[in-house]
Amino acid sequence: MQAALAQGDPVSVPMAQPKGAMHDHWNLVADIGGTNTRLGVVTNGTLTDLRKSPTGTLPEFLAALHDLCAEIGTPPRAVVAAGAGPVRNGTIRLTNANLDLSEADIASATGADHTFVINDFTAAAWSVAEITGDDVQALQGDPTPPKGTRLVVGPGTGLGVGALLYSEGHYHTVSGEGGHVGLSPRTRDEVDVFEAARRIAPECFFGDSLTLEAEMFLSGTGLPILYRAVGMAAGQPETPVLPAKDILQAARDGSDPLAIRAAQIFTTHLGAVMGDMAVTVMPTGGVFLVGGVAEKNRWLFGDDFLAAFNAGGRFDALRQGFGVYVSEQAEFGIVGANNFCKNALAR
Repeated sequence: MQAALAQGDPVSVPMAQPKGAMHDHWNLVADIGGTNTRLGVVTNGTLTDLRKSPTGTLPEFLAALHDLCAEIGTPPRAVVAAGAGPVRNGTIRLTNANLDLSEADIASATGADHTFVINDFTAAAWSVAEITGDDVQALQGDPTPPKGTRLVVGPGTGLGVGALLYSEGHYHTVSGEGGHVGLSPRTRDEVDVFEAARRIAPECFFGDSLTLEAEMFLSGTGLPILYRAVGMAAGQPETPVLPAKDILQAARDGSDPLAIRAAQIFTTHLGAVMGDMAVTVMPTGGVFLVGGVAEKNRWLFGDDFLAAFNAGGRFDALRQGFGVYVSEQAEFGIVGANNFCKNALAR
């Protein structure tokens, strides 16, 4: 069962317990996407069942929670739902799914005593709370991440950032909007690229400067903008709009000079932003890349990436001292929601 769950593919594993036998010893965790939701059943702290269902409308999502609880036969002790969007007063605005989900809604649907809605990068940060050397590829530093504050960065549809702060033997999370910090040209030859991007997405620049929201280059949404800007700067104003996946594939196989250049800018700016953020939170427990883009494109995170990460002027040595890792955990959103749940119930 555990081997099947570790593959990361949507699975549905039959529960070992007969209906009604779990009582209050199970929790329900959800990782909510714009299209699909993963529902995890956690028995005595361990993930024992993983389901995938369409997110749909709010009634459809709540019905999926209700049906799973009815199948098991008892209400969960706690439910944690993680998704992309801001959390205010016990309600999360799920921007990808275009719905509002409250803790009260979840309690009504499941009968749980404890319900929590959390941002997806709160969950991402919690996913590395118990991470081991077996769960990562070390790009820099100790093969096994040491204890300490941890920084998590996920270049996916957007650019997610979370921090797991370590204080007095306990972890606490801080999530923010990492995709909206500023990017500026790092070299003279990048000025033309940023000027071209300003013609494509002027609303994403900071005032009259050449400083751009990081998400507009460093994400699946932003890579097509970066690719077009590279083409325009190279004198090709009719550069097509290509999906991020196609851009990265063309860069990897060397078939498209514009894609190669876009990938190089992506790599160095991502490394630099991660290094800057590391200096602000001092992640002695490591810096982690999470998500499918990082896992499927390891080739992006080589010498150029680390050189940009470690280029800190007078703080080169400080940045070089941080461990940098690619998380290899399947279903990191579910893992993080479970770790958050365990911590919340322990309090």
